[in-house]
Amino acid sequence: MNILLNISTHHADLEIINQNWDTAQDLLSNFEFDGFELYPVGMDYPYKSIPTDLVKGLHLRFFIILDPIWRNDKVKLNSIFGSQDNLEKFYGGSDKEAIIAYYQQQLELAAMFQAPYVVFHPVHYELEYVYNWNPPWDIKATMDLSVDVINTVMERSPYKNWVLYENLWWPGNFRLDEAWEIDYLLSRTKHPKTGIVLDTGHILNKNQALLSEQEGIGYLLNQVEALGDQRKHIKAVHLTKSLSGKYVQDTKKHTFASNLDFWEKLTVAARHVRRIDQHNAFEDQAISGLFDLIHPEHVVFEFAYRSLEEWQHKIRSQKQAMASVFKQEEALR
Repeated sequence: MNILLNISTHHADLEIINQNWDTAQDLLSNFEFDGFELYPVGMDYPYKSIPTDLVKGLHLRFFIILDPIWRNDKVKLNSIFGSQDNLEKFYGGSDKEAIIAYYQQQLELAAMFQAPYVVFHPVHYELEYVYNWNPPWDIKATMDLSVDVINTVMERSPYKNWVLYENLWWPGNFRLDEAWEIDYLLSRTKHPKTGIVLDTGHILNKNQALLSEQEGIGYLLNQVEALGDQRKHIKAVHLTKSLSGKYVQDTKKHTFASNLDFWEKLTVAARHVRRIDQHNAFEDQAISGLFDLIHPEHVVFEFAYRSLEEWQHKIRSQKQAMASVFKQEEALR
């Protein structure tokens, strides 16, 4: 089992490692991690400056508003973005070829790093519903859309390793509520190496009644156990804790101010999502029970952090909670 950290090429992450990948390598070595799952922000970063052996997974960009551009619904696109300029700045183009081209670039990057897997969110969402969680579409429509995107992109891609679908928490999307969701996605995807990455924080975000880490872990284990035999398709885990139920309940009736343009709404929505999806560390050793149910090849300590000190504190906390799992892994090596 590869134990990884998440990192991106966002300027804030790069500042934490002093724009120096030797510093990033030291962090991995000091905490005995096997590498990073990389989220590439933009395609103009000098990715060849990153040592190839540091990247053990790559998270593809999350185009949250995917359906109208893919279907070329110009009326819907105009209602969301307000102008052609906004639309093209967001997508990098004016039609689905922009999406395809962007993912092709990222998959070429994954091939360059020889990344064992890439992560894709089979999700469509719109800013109008980020507070109320009440979208008008259903999960099958979203999964059909996502499969079409992946099938189209992979037909044109040199990347041959694993494509992993990641769960999110919004209704009308892939949430891992039931086992059939996994079969539905995988049976329709043409790429032969397709599986699931389980995000534990996203599972917890579904349930606003959770008040403690102990309750959260119990809920998480029950949700995963209910997947039955389909659990075998979980190839990776984003191991992270989020207990934001009260915040979600308190904001369900919020709306955007009427005078905001698209970019202002997007900024407000991003701030809202960060408060929902906390990316904290597990501290209770009961989390080790997750690995009695599943046996992933990759486990990513996926945290939010604003300083190296905060990052290191979260790493230490979760490593301590996972001590029994690491001992078992060490015995098997």
